[in-house]
Amino acid sequence: MRKLLISLLFLLFIIDLGKAQCIDQLSISPGFYCPDPSFKPVCGCDGKTYRNDCEARYRNGVLYYSDGPCSGLEFDIIPTFLGPMDVLTFTFAQNKGITATLYIFDYYGKVVHQQILPAIDNYNPPYYQISFDVQSYRPGVYIMAITNSKGDYRYKKFVKY
Repeated sequence: MRKLLISLLFLLFIIDLGKAQCIDQLSISPGFYCPDPSFKPVCGCDGKTYRNDCEARYRNGVLYYSDGPCSGLEFDIIPTFLGPMDVLTFTFAQNKGITATLYIFDYYGKVVHQQILPAIDNYNPPYYQISFDVQSYRPGVYIMAITNSKGDYRYKKFVKY
């Protein structure tokens, strides 16, 4: 009985130690300059999606990660503050293998753009990318949202001035 109890305690210690080794607290540097700001999502061992491997490793101290978002559905927009002549770039990654729908809502909740996105089933770059000419959009705050038939969704806002 005593050996069993010691074995169980040792096993619990090993499991807890494995969780503790996911993040290296000494490597966390939020101000670290990542030379490649591109959107190449990775899923950290902590279950969070990071913009790319540099952000995961050097800004957040994540020791282990895999390609692609943790949720299976993620997107990015650049820039988020648009002038009258700027072009909005949308990058989409998912591993569900089903189509998704992209919406852009204006400040009042009116749909100003809707588009079906292809069924993407891997994370090999290049990801699905679209450029939007937003010159015809009125100045204001907009919400870009994507959703799929499984009920997954993500949204981000951008401002047109």
